[in-house]
Amino acid sequence: MKTKTSKSATRSELADRYGVSMETMKKWIEKIPDLSLSPTDRVLTPKQVATIIAHLGEP
Repeated sequence: MKTKTSKSATRSELADRYGVSMETMKKWIEKIPDLSLSPTDRVLTPKQVATIIAHLGEP
């Protein structure tokens, strides 16, 4: 089984991938305890994206 490597992404790109609104994505992200995220972060790092995908599952 191949492992996908995560790339950096914006919150809106992730919302598009999951097919949800920005508001829903924001609520989902707030519930992830291992995610250190600042409200001013524009682009999520590959590690943050990987943490989100690990928590929410593949989009």
